[in-house]
Amino acid sequence: MKNIKKIFSFALIAYIIFSLNTGCETPVSQIVPYSGNWRFIFTYTDGSSFADSYITIQDTGAFCGKLTFSRTDSAIYIQGDVSANGQITGGFANDCSGSVRGNLSGSFTELMGAGFASGTFSDTVINSIYKGSWIARRN
Repeated sequence: MKNIKKIFSFALIAYIIFSLNTGCETPVSQIVPYSGNWRFIFTYTDGSSFADSYITIQDTGAFCGKLTFSRTDSAIYIQGDVSANGQITGGFANDCSGSVRGNLSGSFTELMGAGFASGTFSDTVINSIYKGSWIARRN
């Protein structure tokens, strides 16, 4: 009888632990290696400053962050995804739940533990001069 109680107790504890852990976190096998906090700096094609922001890339690779324009106090959001191999795709939106327009693309890399990324952007829907390049560094 003691053994049955021990087995039942162990099974109950294992079930509770398993139940608490499901759905709470991204499985390790699905975590994008480029997740974390990044500083993005956007520049126009002529090299002048467009916008910058600190953006968090989720464990799944999804991101949405607010970009503050360098020349004004206005802002725009960027949202998209980073794949496990470091390719980024996305665009611009009015908020994190808004529809995406324009184009944001590029790639991420790790060099001796330091994360770097770069790419191009354009959003000619809002303004034809909203295009150029961006760089990012993991914080």
